[in-house]
Amino acid sequence: MSFLHRTILLSFISFLLLLGCSKYSDEIRENLAKLQKTKACSGCYLGGIELISFDLKNADLSGANLTGAILRRSDLTGANLKDANLSDADLLSVNLTGAKLTNTNLRAVKLSYSNMNGVDISGSVLKDARMNSSNVVNSKIRNSDMTGTNLYNADLTGTKVSDETLKDAVLCKTIMPSGQRDDSGCKR
Repeated sequence: MSFLHRTILLSFISFLLLLGCSKYSDEIRENLAKLQKTKACSGCYLGGIELISFDLKNADLSGANLTGAILRRSDLTGANLKDANLSDADLLSVNLTGAKLTNTNLRAVKLSYSNMNGVDISGSVLKDARMNSSNVVNSKIRNSDMTGTNLYNADLTGTKVSDETLKDAVLCKTIMPSGQRDDSGCKR
């Protein structure tokens, strides 16, 4: 490839990269830079960001607004998401082992195929969340709204959760805290 062709190709790639970054506001770009540099962005606005397969281990995102964020396959092990807003977020296949999710808005969140072992989800809103095929082992879910939450094929082994909290959740092929399978919500 000639020098001219390489220059044109590199210019085109640079243009595409800059174009992709421009989809975020200055505030979001600043918050993303802060998060990437310090792994902390408490109270930040990060609505609609796309951080696929991103390393956010032990990140402090307490009180952050991540409405509609796409964090698929990201590692949030030990992350602090207390009081955060993750409504309508895409967290498919994320690792949330040991994360703090107390008082978190998880309304309509996509958490399918996620690992949520040892997580405290107390006081959170999980209304209409999709948690099918997720591992929620040895966790705590207390005083949370799980109305319409899809727990199809989820594993809740050892999780501290009341029958009252689960009364309006969809249970089908769900492994309950006792280790027993619950098929009460399966359509026949």
